[in-house]
Amino acid sequence: MAANVIEKLIGQTMSFDRRFFLLSLVLVLLLPACSTEDIEDTPTAPVTPSAAPAESANLVKFDSATTLSVRQILRSYIQQIETDYSELNSSVESLVASTNALLQGPSEFALAAAQESWTNAHTVFEQTAVHRYFSYRVVPEAQSLRLFELQYQMNQWPILAGYVDSVEGYMGSGIVHDVNVELTPETLRQQHGLFDVTEATLGFHVIEFLLWGEADSSSQRIAGDFEQISTLTADQSESGLEVNQLSNNRRREMLRLTSRLLLEDVQASELIWREGLERLESNGADISAERIVSLFLDSTSSMLTEELLVKSLYPMLNNEFEVSLQSPFSQTSQSAVAAQMRGVESLILETAANDGSTLDKVLVSLSADFEGFFYQNLDSGKACLILLYNKIGASDFSGPSAAIEFETVECINLITNLVDQLEQIELTLPNYSVAI
Repeated sequence: MAANVIEKLIGQTMSFDRRFFLLSLVLVLLLPACSTEDIEDTPTAPVTPSAAPAESANLVKFDSATTLSVRQILRSYIQQIETDYSELNSSVESLVASTNALLQGPSEFALAAAQESWTNAHTVFEQTAVHRYFSYRVVPEAQSLRLFELQYQMNQWPILAGYVDSVEGYMGSGIVHDVNVELTPETLRQQHGLFDVTEATLGFHVIEFLLWGEADSSSQRIAGDFEQISTLTADQSESGLEVNQLSNNRRREMLRLTSRLLLEDVQASELIWREGLERLESNGADISAERIVSLFLDSTSSMLTEELLVKSLYPMLNNEFEVSLQSPFSQTSQSAVAAQMRGVESLILETAANDGSTLDKVLVSLSADFEGFFYQNLDSGKACLILLYNKIGASDFSGPSAAIEFETVECINLITNLVDQLEQIELTLPNYSVAI
């Protein structure tokens, strides 16, 4: 299963690379601050980084005080990861409870409560984005591949909405209406990405579409779409339909199953994460402080590059808004990107050693430019992203314009500046690209 998922994602990467070849050239001209090394393909399976350059007198070696602070920051970060993953598990459990409540008593109030639970759980999930990239680097390769597979099951986007349920102009589309597809956990896992990575039957965004439908269309979700139907009409009976094959009943069952399977995948991920963190703690004394900082920097720069630049902002610059928005049905993409940036802020600015030292203080000691340059780009980048995604996600969004293109380029510049700064510091550290 993992191999099939990875092959599909790599295939998507190749298509993406061809499509954005000319765009990448334009970006090099538009963004003088960018390095061509920063323009990557869509995320593929975690790959063990290549060996680091040979030691030299130019590489940084921390003194004993900094080494102690870095090790304490790592312990604080591990505690933060455990706290955040516990909150994620609780928020998804709440989502399951709210969807069950909707199915037990469909009403507009219950639907709104389920939608609110989804938004909260997905926001918590995206705040762990940096943690996920960190985890890829501290677990054995087989577990890293499994985490990658689980990530695809939990949070694939974009999704092909018509593969799930009705869309405008195709009111009988999707697995909800396809009575030939049995609704079981095994079938939904088999159907997930069966022919294309966007043909999702699992994860946050399948649940999102089931709860919201298409915004501003005849497919927009109402509570009545989840009413249980217990009798057949004469025409339905004559056609050979069974009660459990009616679209309302199948939609109910798909929502119930996808919510439950999401919780299972979150819990499976948490087990791997915790094993990785325990392994990291037990081996912590054998890992240099310089290598720990490299892990922090590499995780952060990879998350910013893959999640924000490659998957979202680059397609947005090409006016592919359906591809670039994480949560188009709920219109909450701005909450997702804000949560991702919040995770970066928490790691760099708030995770502290016993004496109050934070990672940014360590990075300031490594780069004279970091203090002013990074903070400015971090604050401006977060504000730029929230403003941009608010505009594009608004119900009255009228499509591409010169202003949107300018703001997209501005956000790309700011995020690329952050990545460049982190990567330049990482290059000064021994073993900067070697995974645990």
